[in-house]
Amino acid sequence: MALVQGATEFLPVSSSGHIVLLGNLFKVETDVSLTVLLHLGTLLAILIFAAKHILRVLKKPRLIFLVILSTLPAALIGIAFDEIIEKTFQKLEYLPVFFCITALLLALASAKNGSKTMEEMKALDSLIIGIFQAAAIFPGVSRSGATIAAAILLGFDKKDSLGYSFLLAIPAITGAGLLKAETFKIADLYLLLLSFVSGLVALFVLRKIVLANKLKVFSVYCLVVALMSYLLR
Repeated sequence: MALVQGATEFLPVSSSGHIVLLGNLFKVETDVSLTVLLHLGTLLAILIFAAKHILRVLKKPRLIFLVILSTLPAALIGIAFDEIIEKTFQKLEYLPVFFCITALLLALASAKNGSKTMEEMKALDSLIIGIFQAAAIFPGVSRSGATIAAAILLGFDKKDSLGYSFLLAIPAITGAGLLKAETFKIADLYLLLLSFVSGLVALFVLRKIVLANKLKVFSVYCLVVALMSYLLR
């Protein structure tokens, strides 16, 4: 599961959705706490991979504010509907719809080419991207797919859409990890290492895919997984 978590965390295919699907397929109980802890391994990967974007934001307080604003919707929804969200991790019934949502977003984004930079982002833009990220709390909706697609659809170029998605991952993953930090065990360290390595590889793959405008490939993939999860439910 750690390899699945890391390999799909940043790819626009929903790591949580895959874990729920595989957990049900192989009759393995999905441990939401462990899933969140594995995020910490991918957090380290993104801090290394997105170092340039992090430095870019730190030099401009306005961009820091926008990142915080984008983070609020997911934080508020996550706290307010924690029990409902956890229930969606326990059954396959919801996965087909959520995977189809990801597929639709990726398909729409693949047909759009923007030119705006991160510095041109308005507060409303950041809030809309944040709402898209909030939808990714549910398994099957990809966080990276939703935020990248939202930025592209708002007219931002693919490079900065990708960069902003990286930045949003940092508070999102950190916040989720801290909420479940009390469940951490030293024995889980090797799982974090696995998710770190596979997450780093996934980041390199994601960058090549987005810049080459190949998001449609993952749109088709998500539709296939949606059908699979529907047949297995």
